[in-house]
Amino acid sequence: MSRAEHHTDPALAELERQIAETREQLGQTVEELAAKVDVPGRAKAKASETAARFRASAQQAEDRTRSRAMHAADRVKHGVARGGGRHRADDAAPAAPGDDGSGAHLATDVGAAPAADSHAPHAAHDKERLAYGAAAVGLTAATAGAAVWASRHP
Repeated sequence: MSRAEHHTDPALAELERQIAETREQLGQTVEELAAKVDVPGRAKAKASETAARFRASAQQAEDRTRSRAMHAADRVKHGVARGGGRHRADDAAPAAPGDDGSGAHLATDVGAAPAADSHAPHAAHDKERLAYGAAAVGLTAATAGAAVWASRHP
């Protein structure tokens, strides 16, 4: 048989097609194996995926905490207790005339100096500071909790 006859033989053409197909499959298999052996590349991909998942989780925790802190600050600012009632300080008798919260009206002598706590902040300001302090503690706890959770759930 001559070389020209080999190309026209249908059985030979089928074998050449199968060989080409097998080479293609083998090339794909080699690429897949090379990707599995690329440990540094896989580690980077996994680390990137875990970091993205952690950032999303931390952002959700921060948003939730910020929302709750703002809600708590509003409640404190408006004097609403957890049970839906008012704080005791809000139910107290009205302030005496000239009472600016400094305690100066408690002086008995006309020429007496104001009380030592005359620079004490107002109750509303104290409530606001307390609310923001609680919010900061809550945000810190939520962030720490998210970090611990992410480290335990890779």
